[in-house]
Amino acid sequence: MAHLVRVGFGWVVVVAVLSACGDGDAGRPRTACEMTLEAMGIGYAPAEPQAGVAEPVDVTVPIAGIAYRGIDGLRETFFMDCPLAVALGRAASVFSDHEVVEVADFGVYNYRCIGEGTPPDCPMGISQHAFARAIDVAALVTADGTSFSVNDDWVIDPDPEATCEALTEGAADTFLHAVSCDLHAAGVFNLILTPNYNDEHRNHWHCDLTPDVLAIL
Repeated sequence: MAHLVRVGFGWVVVVAVLSACGDGDAGRPRTACEMTLEAMGIGYAPAEPQAGVAEPVDVTVPIAGIAYRGIDGLRETFFMDCPLAVALGRAASVFSDHEVVEVADFGVYNYRCIGEGTPPDCPMGISQHAFARAIDVAALVTADGTSFSVNDDWVIDPDPEATCEALTEGAADTFLHAVSCDLHAAGVFNLILTPNYNDEHRNHWHCDLTPDVLAIL
């Protein structure tokens, strides 16, 4: 009987811990991705379900020390799919290596197709934004207050030249190429689309988690 009591007590404790970690979603165990966020020290709360989003979370900002600024100002929380939150946690070390303290972004979640249309009717495929697994980076701000704008400071590379092999022009262009190429080299995102890709990306980097891809264009 004593053995059974001890086992039962252990089980009750485990269930209580799992419920507490649900951050308002009582009784739901954490996912492996959420446990990864906790191990990384990234604050989050399970978010309301949204179309296309497998593991919705509201992430506490700053993320691993990096602030994020949307069109309405500095973010306090950021809605996304959990794997993107892990990617942004990994991105923080690359940003920090370049003394970046703030990222200006155009957002993450947008339930849409690539090109035109509304999912699931997507001739060119569903955008990773529809899964909340993509972020559009518009600018970076360093610790000394310098802002580097993708729209204003990125110089589009000559056509046949690979983004991370092309010569850069000036300090700001060099800085932006260095950060994006370091993110690529670290495998933080599966796909990074820069202004080199097309006119629609002139003012931002599109960084996403497209499966089975590892490219910067």
